[in-house]
Amino acid sequence: MSLQTGRSSLPPPSSRRIDLARTRLRGLRDDPNPVWMRELRQAARLQRTPIILAVVTGMMTLLMASVGGVASTSTEPAKVGIALYHTFFSIAFFVVTWIGPTVAASTIASERSGRTWEALLLTGIGAPAIARGKLLASLTYVGLYIVMLAPVGALPFLFGGVAATEVLAAFALLGLFAVLSVAFGLSMSSKFTSNAAAVGVTLLIAVPLSIVAYLLLGVALSFGAHELWPGVPGGPPVWLPTAYARADFGAEYLVFLVAVPVVLVLLPAWFLYEVTIANMAGVSDDRSSGLRRWFLVCLPLLSLAGLAPAAALPGNSAPYTVVGLGLVSLMCGFAVFVFVGEPLGPSRRVEVHWERERASRLRRFLGPGLIRAMSLLLLLGLAGLALESAVGVALAFFGGRSAGAPDDALRIASFAGYAMCFTVFLAGLGAWLRARSLSASSPRVVLAGALFLSMAGPWILTAIFGLFASHGKDALLVAAPSPTFVFVMMKAIGDPSLDATFTLIAGGACAAGWALIGVALFAAAARRARRTVRAHEDAMSRLENALREEDEARDAPAAEPTTAAAAPGEP
Repeated sequence: MSLQTGRSSLPPPSSRRIDLARTRLRGLRDDPNPVWMRELRQAARLQRTPIILAVVTGMMTLLMASVGGVASTSTEPAKVGIALYHTFFSIAFFVVTWIGPTVAASTIASERSGRTWEALLLTGIGAPAIARGKLLASLTYVGLYIVMLAPVGALPFLFGGVAATEVLAAFALLGLFAVLSVAFGLSMSSKFTSNAAAVGVTLLIAVPLSIVAYLLLGVALSFGAHELWPGVPGGPPVWLPTAYARADFGAEYLVFLVAVPVVLVLLPAWFLYEVTIANMAGVSDDRSSGLRRWFLVCLPLLSLAGLAPAAALPGNSAPYTVVGLGLVSLMCGFAVFVFVGEPLGPSRRVEVHWERERASRLRRFLGPGLIRAMSLLLLLGLAGLALESAVGVALAFFGGRSAGAPDDALRIASFAGYAMCFTVFLAGLGAWLRARSLSASSPRVVLAGALFLSMAGPWILTAIFGLFASHGKDALLVAAPSPTFVFVMMKAIGDPSLDATFTLIAGGACAAGWALIGVALFAAAARRARRTVRAHEDAMSRLENALREEDEARDAPAAEPTTAAAAPGEP
Protein backbone atom coordinates (compact mmCIF):
# COMPACT_ATOMS: atom_id res chain seq x y z
CA MET A 1 0.00 0.00 0.00
CA SER A 2 1.20 3.51 -0.73
CA LEU A 3 1.30 5.83 2.27
CA GLN A 4 0.48 8.84 0.11
CA THR A 5 -2.49 7.42 -1.78
CA GLY A 6 -3.62 4.48 0.30
CA ARG A 7 -3.77 2.28 -2.81
CA SER A 8 -1.76 -0.72 -3.79
CA SER A 9 1.06 0.05 -6.19
CA LEU A 10 0.39 -1.33 -9.66
CA PRO A 11 3.19 -2.50 -11.91
CA PRO A 12 4.03 -0.19 -14.79
CA PRO A 13 1.82 -0.95 -17.78
CA SER A 14 3.19 -2.64 -20.86
CA SER A 15 3.67 -0.72 -24.06
CA ARG A 16 1.11 -2.88 -25.82
CA ARG A 17 -2.19 -1.16 -26.57
CA ILE A 18 -4.26 -3.97 -25.05
CA ASP A 19 -2.39 -3.76 -21.74
CA LEU A 20 -2.68 0.02 -21.73
CA ALA A 21 -6.43 -0.22 -22.31
CA ARG A 22 -6.78 -2.75 -19.50
CA THR A 23 -4.84 -0.50 -17.14
CA ARG A 24 -7.06 2.46 -17.95
CA LEU A 25 -10.23 0.43 -17.46
CA ARG A 26 -8.89 -0.84 -14.15
CA GLY A 27 -8.18 2.74 -13.14
CA LEU A 28 -11.73 3.80 -14.01
CA ARG A 29 -13.09 0.96 -11.91
CA ASP A 30 -10.81 1.33 -8.87
CA ASP A 31 -10.33 5.11 -8.94
CA PRO A 32 -13.34 6.86 -10.53
CA ASN A 33 -13.52 10.59 -11.06
CA PRO A 34 -13.85 12.26 -7.62
CA VAL A 35 -16.05 15.08 -8.91
CA TRP A 36 -18.42 12.53 -10.42
CA MET A 37 -18.60 10.61 -7.12
CA ARG A 38 -19.26 13.81 -5.17
CA GLU A 39 -22.06 14.86 -7.53
CA LEU A 40 -23.69 11.43 -7.30
CA ARG A 41 -23.59 11.47 -3.50
CA GLN A 42 -25.15 14.91 -3.43
CA ALA A 43 -27.89 13.86 -5.86
CA ALA A 44 -28.59 10.71 -3.82
CA ARG A 45 -29.17 12.80 -0.68
CA LEU A 46 -31.71 15.03 -2.40
CA GLN A 47 -35.29 13.99 -1.66
CA ARG A 48 -36.69 15.72 -4.73
CA THR A 49 -34.81 13.50 -7.22
CA PRO A 50 -37.03 10.36 -6.91
CA ILE A 51 -40.12 12.55 -6.70
CA ILE A 52 -39.28 14.34 -9.97
CA LEU A 53 -38.52 11.05 -11.70
CA ALA A 54 -41.77 9.50 -10.48
CA VAL A 55 -43.84 12.50 -11.56
CA VAL A 56 -42.31 12.60 -15.05
CA THR A 57 -42.77 8.86 -15.50
CA GLY A 58 -46.36 8.99 -14.27
CA MET A 59 -47.27 11.86 -16.58
CA MET A 60 -45.70 10.09 -19.55
CA THR A 61 -47.56 6.86 -18.72
CA LEU A 62 -50.92 8.64 -18.44
CA LEU A 63 -50.32 10.49 -21.70
CA MET A 64 -49.40 7.33 -23.58
CA ALA A 65 -52.35 5.43 -22.12
CA SER A 66 -54.72 8.24 -23.09
CA VAL A 67 -53.42 8.43 -26.65
CA GLY A 68 -53.57 4.66 -27.04
CA GLY A 69 -57.04 4.41 -25.58
CA VAL A 70 -58.51 7.14 -27.77
CA ALA A 71 -56.80 5.96 -30.96
CA SER A 72 -57.67 2.28 -30.47
CA THR A 73 -61.40 2.97 -30.75
CA SER A 74 -61.23 3.91 -34.43
CA THR A 75 -57.83 2.68 -35.69
CA GLU A 76 -56.33 -0.72 -36.17
CA PRO A 77 -53.83 -1.83 -33.49
CA ALA A 78 -50.73 -1.73 -35.73
CA LYS A 79 -51.27 1.94 -36.59
CA VAL A 80 -51.94 2.70 -32.92
CA GLY A 81 -48.58 1.15 -32.01
CA ILE A 82 -46.80 3.27 -34.60
CA ALA A 83 -48.54 6.43 -33.35
CA LEU A 84 -47.58 5.62 -29.75
CA TYR A 85 -44.00 4.95 -30.83
CA HIS A 86 -43.62 8.35 -32.48
CA THR A 87 -45.44 10.11 -29.64
CA PHE A 88 -43.27 8.59 -26.92
CA PHE A 89 -39.91 9.19 -28.55
CA SER A 90 -40.87 12.69 -29.68
CA ILE A 91 -41.67 13.64 -26.08
CA ALA A 92 -38.57 11.80 -24.85
CA PHE A 93 -36.46 13.81 -27.31
CA PHE A 94 -37.68 17.09 -25.83
CA VAL A 95 -37.25 15.77 -22.29
CA VAL A 96 -33.61 14.95 -23.01
CA THR A 97 -32.84 18.13 -24.96
CA TRP A 98 -34.45 20.39 -22.36
CA ILE A 99 -33.57 18.70 -19.06
CA GLY A 100 -30.03 17.75 -20.11
CA PRO A 101 -28.79 21.33 -20.75
CA THR A 102 -30.67 22.61 -17.71
CA VAL A 103 -29.03 20.09 -15.39
CA ALA A 104 -25.56 20.66 -16.86
CA ALA A 105 -25.95 24.47 -16.85
CA SER A 106 -26.26 24.48 -13.06
CA THR A 107 -23.08 22.51 -12.35
CA ILE A 108 -20.09 24.83 -12.79
CA ALA A 109 -22.13 28.03 -12.36
CA SER A 110 -23.45 26.78 -9.00
CA GLU A 111 -19.88 26.17 -7.85
CA ARG A 112 -18.96 29.76 -8.66
CA SER A 113 -22.10 31.31 -7.20
CA GLY A 114 -21.76 29.16 -4.07
CA ARG A 115 -18.09 30.24 -3.66
CA THR A 116 -16.83 26.65 -3.79
CA TRP A 117 -15.09 26.93 -7.16
CA GLU A 118 -11.77 28.12 -5.71
CA ALA A 119 -11.80 25.30 -3.18
CA LEU A 120 -12.40 22.81 -5.99
CA LEU A 121 -9.44 24.19 -7.95
CA LEU A 122 -7.19 24.06 -4.89
CA THR A 123 -7.65 20.29 -4.73
CA GLY A 124 -5.32 20.06 -7.75
CA ILE A 125 -7.72 17.93 -9.79
CA GLY A 126 -7.37 20.11 -12.87
CA ALA A 127 -9.87 21.61 -15.30
CA PRO A 128 -10.12 18.54 -17.61
CA ALA A 129 -10.88 16.18 -14.71
CA ILE A 130 -13.47 18.59 -13.30
CA ALA A 131 -15.13 18.90 -16.70
CA ARG A 132 -15.22 15.10 -17.11
CA GLY A 133 -16.71 14.68 -13.65
CA LYS A 134 -19.42 17.27 -14.28
CA LEU A 135 -20.16 15.73 -17.67
CA LEU A 136 -20.48 12.21 -16.25
CA ALA A 137 -22.65 13.43 -13.38
CA SER A 138 -25.05 15.25 -15.71
CA LEU A 139 -25.19 12.28 -18.08
CA THR A 140 -25.95 9.98 -15.15
CA TYR A 141 -28.82 12.22 -14.06
CA VAL A 142 -30.27 12.39 -17.57
CA GLY A 143 -29.75 8.63 -17.90
CA LEU A 144 -32.05 8.14 -14.90
CA TYR A 145 -34.86 9.78 -16.86
CA ILE A 146 -34.23 7.52 -19.85
CA VAL A 147 -34.16 4.39 -17.64
CA MET A 148 -37.34 5.40 -15.82
CA LEU A 149 -39.12 6.06 -19.12
CA ALA A 150 -37.93 2.81 -20.72
CA PRO A 151 -40.90 0.68 -19.52
CA VAL A 152 -43.29 3.25 -20.97
CA GLY A 153 -41.54 2.87 -24.32
CA ALA A 154 -42.60 -0.79 -24.35
CA LEU A 155 -46.30 0.12 -24.62
CA PRO A 156 -46.26 0.15 -28.46
CA PHE A 157 -45.49 -3.60 -28.33
CA LEU A 158 -48.96 -4.18 -26.91
CA PHE A 159 -50.45 -2.89 -30.15
CA GLY A 160 -47.83 -4.02 -32.68
CA GLY A 161 -46.52 -2.30 -35.77
CA VAL A 162 -43.10 -1.60 -34.22
CA ALA A 163 -40.09 -3.90 -34.12
CA ALA A 164 -37.83 -4.31 -31.11
CA THR A 165 -34.84 -3.13 -33.18
CA GLU A 166 -36.52 0.22 -33.79
CA VAL A 167 -37.14 0.76 -30.07
CA LEU A 168 -33.57 -0.16 -29.11
CA ALA A 169 -32.14 2.08 -31.84
CA ALA A 170 -34.36 4.95 -30.69
CA PHE A 171 -33.12 4.62 -27.10
CA ALA A 172 -29.51 4.56 -28.37
CA LEU A 173 -30.15 7.78 -30.29
CA LEU A 174 -31.62 9.32 -27.15
CA GLY A 175 -28.29 8.59 -25.48
CA LEU A 176 -26.41 10.40 -28.26
CA PHE A 177 -28.72 13.41 -27.98
CA ALA A 178 -28.16 13.37 -24.21
CA VAL A 179 -24.38 13.58 -24.71
CA LEU A 180 -24.75 16.55 -27.06
CA SER A 181 -27.30 18.31 -24.83
CA VAL A 182 -25.25 17.89 -21.66
CA ALA A 183 -22.07 19.08 -23.41
CA PHE A 184 -23.92 22.21 -24.57
CA GLY A 185 -25.24 22.97 -21.08
CA LEU A 186 -21.80 22.41 -19.56
CA SER A 187 -20.17 24.84 -21.98
CA MET A 188 -22.76 27.47 -21.12
CA SER A 189 -22.29 26.84 -17.41
CA SER A 190 -18.54 27.39 -17.66
CA LYS A 191 -19.15 30.88 -19.08
CA PHE A 192 -21.37 32.25 -16.30
CA THR A 193 -20.87 32.98 -12.61
CA SER A 194 -24.59 33.06 -11.77
CA ASN A 195 -26.64 29.88 -11.67
CA ALA A 196 -29.88 31.59 -12.66
CA ALA A 197 -28.27 33.38 -15.61
CA ALA A 198 -26.65 30.17 -16.86
CA VAL A 199 -29.91 28.19 -16.71
CA GLY A 200 -31.96 31.00 -18.26
CA VAL A 201 -29.65 31.63 -21.21
CA THR A 202 -29.22 27.89 -21.79
CA LEU A 203 -32.97 27.33 -21.98
CA LEU A 204 -33.43 30.34 -24.28
CA ILE A 205 -31.01 28.74 -26.73
CA ALA A 206 -31.80 25.04 -26.20
CA VAL A 207 -35.60 25.23 -26.61
CA PRO A 208 -35.69 26.86 -30.08
CA LEU A 209 -32.73 24.79 -31.28
CA SER A 210 -34.43 21.55 -30.23
CA ILE A 211 -37.64 22.54 -32.00
CA VAL A 212 -35.76 23.46 -35.20
CA ALA A 213 -33.77 20.22 -35.05
CA TYR A 214 -36.98 18.22 -34.52
CA LEU A 215 -38.66 19.80 -37.55
CA LEU A 216 -35.68 19.77 -39.91
CA LEU A 217 -33.85 16.59 -38.95
CA GLY A 218 -37.05 14.76 -38.07
CA VAL A 219 -40.03 15.75 -40.18
CA ALA A 220 -38.31 17.36 -43.20
CA LEU A 221 -35.49 14.85 -43.55
CA SER A 222 -37.89 11.91 -43.37
CA PHE A 223 -39.07 12.65 -46.92
CA GLY A 224 -35.52 12.41 -48.22
CA ALA A 225 -35.07 9.12 -46.35
CA HIS A 226 -38.30 7.85 -47.94
CA GLU A 227 -36.98 8.60 -51.42
CA LEU A 228 -33.74 6.78 -50.68
CA TRP A 229 -35.38 3.85 -48.83
CA PRO A 230 -39.05 3.35 -49.75
CA GLY A 231 -39.56 1.17 -46.67
CA VAL A 232 -39.09 4.22 -44.43
CA PRO A 233 -42.31 6.29 -44.30
CA GLY A 234 -42.08 9.98 -45.11
CA GLY A 235 -43.54 12.44 -42.62
CA PRO A 236 -43.19 10.74 -39.20
CA PRO A 237 -40.46 12.47 -37.15
CA VAL A 238 -38.78 9.39 -35.62
CA TRP A 239 -37.57 7.94 -38.91
CA LEU A 240 -33.91 7.18 -38.16
CA PRO A 241 -34.53 4.12 -35.92
CA THR A 242 -36.99 2.83 -38.52
CA ALA A 243 -34.34 3.24 -41.22
CA TYR A 244 -31.89 1.17 -39.15
CA ALA A 245 -34.39 -1.68 -39.13
CA ARG A 246 -35.87 -1.44 -42.63
CA ALA A 247 -33.24 0.06 -44.93
CA ASP A 248 -31.18 -2.19 -47.18
CA PHE A 249 -27.63 -2.64 -45.95
CA GLY A 250 -25.04 -1.14 -48.28
CA ALA A 251 -22.88 1.89 -48.90
CA GLU A 252 -25.81 4.28 -48.40
CA TYR A 253 -26.63 2.57 -45.10
CA LEU A 254 -23.10 2.98 -43.74
CA VAL A 255 -22.78 6.57 -44.91
CA PHE A 256 -26.14 8.11 -44.07
CA LEU A 257 -27.16 5.99 -41.09
CA VAL A 258 -23.83 5.34 -39.36
CA ALA A 259 -21.07 7.77 -40.32
CA VAL A 260 -23.05 10.99 -40.71
CA PRO A 261 -25.08 10.75 -37.43
CA VAL A 262 -21.98 9.87 -35.40
CA VAL A 263 -19.98 12.74 -36.90
CA LEU A 264 -22.81 15.25 -36.44
CA VAL A 265 -23.23 14.35 -32.75
CA LEU A 266 -19.82 13.43 -31.38
CA LEU A 267 -17.78 16.20 -33.04
CA PRO A 268 -19.99 19.05 -31.72
CA ALA A 269 -20.02 17.39 -28.30
CA TRP A 270 -16.22 17.22 -28.34
CA PHE A 271 -16.03 20.88 -29.33
CA LEU A 272 -18.34 21.92 -26.50
CA TYR A 273 -16.27 19.86 -24.06
CA GLU A 274 -13.06 21.61 -25.17
CA VAL A 275 -14.80 24.99 -24.88
CA THR A 276 -15.75 24.10 -21.31
CA ILE A 277 -12.15 23.29 -20.43
CA ALA A 278 -10.92 26.51 -22.07
CA ASN A 279 -13.44 28.60 -20.14
CA MET A 280 -12.44 26.94 -16.86
CA ALA A 281 -8.69 27.48 -17.37
CA GLY A 282 -6.84 30.59 -16.29
CA VAL A 283 -5.69 33.41 -18.53
CA SER A 284 -2.06 32.25 -18.49
CA ASP A 285 -2.94 28.58 -19.05
CA ASP A 286 -2.93 26.71 -22.34
CA ARG A 287 -6.51 27.12 -23.54
CA SER A 288 -5.79 26.50 -27.21
CA SER A 289 -4.37 22.99 -27.61
CA GLY A 290 -7.68 21.20 -27.03
CA LEU A 291 -9.52 23.27 -29.63
CA ARG A 292 -6.65 22.85 -32.10
CA ARG A 293 -6.71 19.07 -31.68
CA TRP A 294 -10.47 19.12 -32.24
CA PHE A 295 -10.05 21.11 -35.44
CA LEU A 296 -7.17 18.90 -36.55
CA VAL A 297 -9.47 15.85 -36.33
CA CYS A 298 -12.78 17.45 -37.23
CA LEU A 299 -11.97 19.02 -40.59
CA PRO A 300 -10.52 15.87 -42.22
CA LEU A 301 -13.44 13.82 -40.91
CA LEU A 302 -15.90 16.40 -42.22
CA SER A 303 -14.16 16.33 -45.59
CA LEU A 304 -14.41 12.54 -45.72
CA ALA A 305 -18.05 12.70 -44.62
CA GLY A 306 -18.70 15.13 -47.48
CA LEU A 307 -17.05 12.78 -49.97
CA ALA A 308 -18.87 9.69 -48.73
CA PRO A 309 -22.32 10.50 -50.23
CA ALA A 310 -20.75 11.41 -53.58
CA ALA A 311 -18.77 8.17 -53.61
CA ALA A 312 -21.79 6.12 -52.54
CA LEU A 313 -23.96 7.62 -55.31
CA PRO A 314 -21.56 8.12 -58.24
CA GLY A 315 -24.34 8.52 -60.79
CA ASN A 316 -25.37 11.89 -59.31
CA SER A 317 -22.31 12.93 -57.33
CA ALA A 318 -22.07 16.64 -58.22
CA PRO A 319 -24.84 17.93 -55.87
CA TYR A 320 -23.46 15.87 -52.97
CA THR A 321 -19.95 17.16 -53.66
CA VAL A 322 -21.16 20.75 -53.63
CA VAL A 323 -22.96 20.13 -50.32
CA GLY A 324 -19.78 18.63 -48.88
CA LEU A 325 -17.75 21.62 -50.05
CA GLY A 326 -20.30 23.93 -48.47
CA LEU A 327 -20.02 22.12 -45.13
CA VAL A 328 -16.23 22.38 -45.17
CA SER A 329 -16.48 26.09 -46.05
CA LEU A 330 -18.90 26.70 -43.18
CA MET A 331 -16.57 24.80 -40.87
CA CYS A 332 -13.65 27.01 -41.90
CA GLY A 333 -15.71 30.15 -41.34
CA PHE A 334 -16.77 28.91 -37.91
CA ALA A 335 -13.15 28.12 -37.05
CA VAL A 336 -12.15 31.68 -37.94
CA PHE A 337 -14.55 32.99 -35.28
CA VAL A 338 -13.20 30.44 -32.79
CA PHE A 339 -9.52 31.20 -33.45
CA VAL A 340 -10.06 34.95 -33.29
CA GLY A 341 -10.11 34.45 -29.52
CA GLU A 342 -6.51 33.21 -29.54
CA PRO A 343 -3.79 35.20 -27.76
CA LEU A 344 -1.03 36.65 -29.87
CA GLY A 345 1.49 34.25 -28.35
CA PRO A 346 2.01 31.76 -25.53
CA SER A 347 2.39 33.01 -21.98
CA ARG A 348 5.57 32.50 -19.99
CA ARG A 349 3.83 29.88 -17.89
CA VAL A 350 3.03 27.84 -21.00
CA GLU A 351 6.59 28.22 -22.28
CA VAL A 352 7.99 27.03 -18.95
CA HIS A 353 5.74 23.95 -19.09
CA TRP A 354 6.93 23.27 -22.63
CA GLU A 355 10.55 23.49 -21.56
CA ARG A 356 10.04 21.19 -18.59
CA GLU A 357 8.13 18.60 -20.60
CA ARG A 358 10.40 18.98 -23.66
CA ALA A 359 7.39 19.54 -25.87
CA SER A 360 7.69 18.64 -29.53
CA ARG A 361 7.35 21.09 -32.39
CA LEU A 362 3.87 19.79 -33.17
CA ARG A 363 2.68 20.42 -29.63
CA ARG A 364 4.17 23.91 -29.67
CA PHE A 365 2.50 24.56 -33.01
CA LEU A 366 -0.86 23.47 -31.56
CA GLY A 367 -0.34 25.74 -28.55
CA PRO A 368 -1.46 29.34 -28.05
CA GLY A 369 -0.72 31.76 -30.86
CA LEU A 370 -2.90 33.68 -33.32
CA ILE A 371 -0.75 33.22 -36.42
CA ARG A 372 -0.26 29.52 -35.69
CA ALA A 373 -4.01 29.03 -35.38
CA MET A 374 -4.83 30.82 -38.64
CA SER A 375 -2.00 29.01 -40.42
CA LEU A 376 -3.42 25.67 -39.29
CA LEU A 377 -6.87 26.76 -40.47
CA LEU A 378 -5.62 27.73 -43.91
CA LEU A 379 -3.49 24.61 -44.26
CA LEU A 380 -6.26 22.16 -43.40
CA GLY A 381 -9.12 24.18 -44.88
CA LEU A 382 -7.58 24.72 -48.28
CA ALA A 383 -6.28 21.14 -48.41
CA GLY A 384 -9.73 19.77 -47.53
CA LEU A 385 -11.47 21.89 -50.17
CA ALA A 386 -8.90 21.01 -52.81
CA LEU A 387 -9.08 17.29 -52.06
CA GLU A 388 -12.86 17.20 -52.03
CA SER A 389 -13.13 19.16 -55.27
CA ALA A 390 -10.55 16.92 -56.97
CA VAL A 391 -12.41 13.77 -55.94
CA GLY A 392 -15.71 15.35 -56.97
CA VAL A 393 -14.38 16.22 -60.42
CA ALA A 394 -13.02 12.70 -60.85
CA LEU A 395 -16.36 11.18 -59.83
CA ALA A 396 -18.18 13.51 -62.23
CA PHE A 397 -16.09 12.25 -65.15
CA PHE A 398 -15.97 8.58 -64.22
CA GLY A 399 -19.32 8.20 -62.47
CA GLY A 400 -21.33 7.21 -65.52
CA ARG A 401 -22.62 10.63 -66.65
CA SER A 402 -20.36 11.38 -69.62
CA ALA A 403 -22.74 13.88 -71.24
CA GLY A 404 -22.92 16.30 -68.32
CA ALA A 405 -19.53 15.53 -66.82
CA PRO A 406 -17.70 18.68 -68.08
CA ASP A 407 -20.43 20.98 -66.78
CA ASP A 408 -20.57 19.21 -63.40
CA ALA A 409 -16.79 19.34 -63.09
CA LEU A 410 -16.77 23.07 -63.90
CA ARG A 411 -19.50 23.72 -61.34
CA ILE A 412 -17.55 21.88 -58.64
CA ALA A 413 -14.34 23.71 -59.52
CA SER A 414 -16.11 27.09 -59.48
CA PHE A 415 -17.62 26.48 -56.06
CA ALA A 416 -14.36 25.17 -54.61
CA GLY A 417 -12.31 28.03 -56.05
CA TYR A 418 -14.55 30.77 -54.69
CA ALA A 419 -14.77 29.00 -51.32
CA MET A 420 -11.00 28.73 -51.04
CA CYS A 421 -10.43 32.37 -51.94
CA PHE A 422 -13.04 33.65 -49.50
CA THR A 423 -11.66 31.39 -46.73
CA VAL A 424 -8.26 33.08 -47.21
CA PHE A 425 -9.96 36.47 -46.89
CA LEU A 426 -11.83 35.52 -43.70
CA ALA A 427 -8.70 34.11 -42.07
CA GLY A 428 -6.65 37.16 -42.99
CA LEU A 429 -9.31 39.60 -41.82
CA GLY A 430 -9.81 37.74 -38.53
CA ALA A 431 -6.06 37.65 -37.84
CA TRP A 432 -5.67 41.35 -38.70
CA LEU A 433 -8.57 42.40 -36.46
CA ARG A 434 -7.32 40.30 -33.53
CA ALA A 435 -3.76 41.58 -33.90
CA ARG A 436 -5.00 45.16 -33.51
CA SER A 437 -7.30 44.51 -30.56
CA LEU A 438 -6.76 43.74 -26.89
CA SER A 439 -9.81 41.44 -26.55
CA ALA A 440 -11.61 38.85 -28.65
CA SER A 441 -15.16 40.21 -28.50
CA SER A 442 -14.64 43.31 -30.65
CA PRO A 443 -12.91 41.47 -33.54
CA ARG A 444 -15.69 38.90 -33.62
CA VAL A 445 -18.37 41.58 -33.85
CA VAL A 446 -16.51 43.42 -36.61
CA LEU A 447 -15.83 40.15 -38.42
CA ALA A 448 -19.52 39.22 -38.30
CA GLY A 449 -20.46 42.64 -39.69
CA ALA A 450 -17.87 42.36 -42.47
CA LEU A 451 -19.13 38.87 -43.34
CA PHE A 452 -22.71 40.11 -43.58
CA LEU A 453 -21.76 43.09 -45.72
CA SER A 454 -19.63 41.02 -48.07
CA MET A 455 -22.39 38.47 -48.58
CA ALA A 456 -25.48 40.69 -48.68
CA GLY A 457 -24.02 44.10 -49.60
CA PRO A 458 -23.61 43.53 -53.35
CA TRP A 459 -27.14 42.14 -53.62
CA ILE A 460 -28.54 45.09 -51.69
CA LEU A 461 -26.76 47.52 -54.02
CA THR A 462 -28.11 45.65 -57.02
CA ALA A 463 -31.65 45.89 -55.67
CA ILE A 464 -31.31 49.56 -54.70
CA PHE A 465 -30.24 50.69 -58.14
CA GLY A 466 -33.02 48.65 -59.74
CA LEU A 467 -30.65 46.75 -61.97
CA PHE A 468 -32.75 43.62 -61.86
CA ALA A 469 -35.54 45.30 -63.78
CA SER A 470 -33.56 47.64 -66.07
CA HIS A 471 -30.74 45.52 -67.42
CA GLY A 472 -31.99 41.96 -67.13
CA LYS A 473 -29.86 39.01 -66.18
CA ASP A 474 -26.56 40.78 -66.88
CA ALA A 475 -27.26 42.97 -63.86
CA LEU A 476 -26.47 39.98 -61.66
CA LEU A 477 -22.81 40.63 -62.37
CA VAL A 478 -22.99 43.58 -59.96
CA ALA A 479 -23.32 41.01 -57.19
CA ALA A 480 -20.13 39.19 -58.21
CA PRO A 481 -18.23 40.29 -55.06
CA SER A 482 -20.70 38.35 -52.91
CA PRO A 483 -19.65 34.76 -52.10
CA THR A 484 -23.20 33.64 -52.87
CA PHE A 485 -22.62 34.72 -56.47
CA VAL A 486 -21.02 31.33 -56.95
CA PHE A 487 -24.51 29.86 -57.31
CA VAL A 488 -25.14 32.24 -60.23
CA MET A 489 -21.87 31.02 -61.75
CA MET A 490 -22.94 27.40 -61.33
CA LYS A 491 -26.33 28.13 -62.89
CA ALA A 492 -24.77 29.94 -65.84
CA ILE A 493 -22.74 26.85 -66.76
CA GLY A 494 -24.73 25.03 -69.40
CA ASP A 495 -27.48 27.70 -69.53
CA PRO A 496 -27.69 29.24 -73.02
CA SER A 497 -29.69 32.22 -71.75
CA LEU A 498 -26.73 33.41 -69.61
CA ASP A 499 -23.26 34.42 -70.74
CA ALA A 500 -21.34 31.74 -68.86
CA THR A 501 -17.89 32.94 -69.91
CA PHE A 502 -18.36 36.53 -68.76
CA THR A 503 -20.09 35.36 -65.55
CA LEU A 504 -17.24 33.02 -64.67
CA ILE A 505 -14.63 35.69 -65.43
CA ALA A 506 -16.41 38.23 -63.20
CA GLY A 507 -16.82 35.76 -60.36
CA GLY A 508 -13.27 34.50 -60.67
CA ALA A 509 -11.85 38.02 -60.63
CA CYS A 510 -13.78 38.90 -57.49
CA ALA A 511 -12.71 35.65 -55.82
CA ALA A 512 -9.07 36.38 -56.66
CA GLY A 513 -9.53 39.86 -55.21
CA TRP A 514 -10.79 38.41 -51.93
CA ALA A 515 -7.78 36.09 -51.79
CA LEU A 516 -5.28 38.91 -52.44
CA ILE A 517 -6.88 41.06 -49.72
CA GLY A 518 -6.77 38.12 -47.32
CA VAL A 519 -3.08 37.45 -48.00
CA ALA A 520 -2.22 41.12 -47.47
CA LEU A 521 -4.20 41.26 -44.21
CA PHE A 522 -2.63 38.03 -42.99
CA ALA A 523 0.88 39.32 -43.67
CA ALA A 524 0.09 42.59 -41.87
CA ALA A 525 -1.35 40.66 -38.91
CA ALA A 526 1.71 38.42 -38.68
CA ARG A 527 4.01 41.45 -38.75
CA ARG A 528 2.05 43.27 -36.05
CA ALA A 529 1.74 40.15 -33.89
CA ARG A 530 5.51 39.58 -34.00
CA ARG A 531 6.14 43.21 -33.14
CA THR A 532 3.69 43.13 -30.22
CA VAL A 533 5.09 39.87 -28.82
CA ARG A 534 8.65 41.19 -29.16
CA ALA A 535 7.72 44.43 -27.40
CA HIS A 536 6.09 42.48 -24.58
CA GLU A 537 9.14 40.27 -24.18
CA ASP A 538 11.44 43.31 -24.15
CA ALA A 539 9.28 44.97 -21.50
CA MET A 540 9.37 41.83 -19.37
CA SER A 541 13.15 41.62 -19.80
CA ARG A 542 13.58 45.25 -18.73
CA LEU A 543 11.38 44.64 -15.72
CA GLU A 544 13.40 41.59 -14.73
CA ASN A 545 16.66 43.52 -15.14
CA ALA A 546 15.34 46.36 -13.03
CA LEU A 547 14.26 43.97 -10.28
CA ARG A 548 17.65 42.23 -10.44
CA GLU A 549 19.49 45.53 -10.17
CA GLU A 550 17.31 46.45 -7.19
CA ASP A 551 18.18 43.20 -5.46
CA GLU A 552 21.88 43.67 -6.17
CA ALA A 553 21.82 47.25 -4.91
CA ARG A 554 20.07 46.15 -1.71
CA ASP A 555 22.54 43.33 -1.08
CA ALA A 556 25.67 45.34 -2.01
CA PRO A 557 26.16 47.28 1.33
CA ALA A 558 25.95 44.09 3.35
CA ALA A 559 28.81 42.57 1.34
CA GLU A 560 31.26 45.51 1.90
CA PRO A 561 33.69 45.21 4.90
CA THR A 562 33.10 47.62 7.81
CA THR A 563 36.81 48.42 8.34
CA ALA A 564 39.67 48.43 5.90
CA ALA A 565 42.22 45.64 6.33
CA ALA A 566 45.72 46.74 7.41
CA ALA A 567 48.54 46.27 4.92
CA PRO A 568 51.43 43.97 5.86
CA GLY A 569 54.17 45.75 7.84
CA GLU A 570 51.92 48.63 8.92
CA PRO A 571 51.09 49.17 12.59
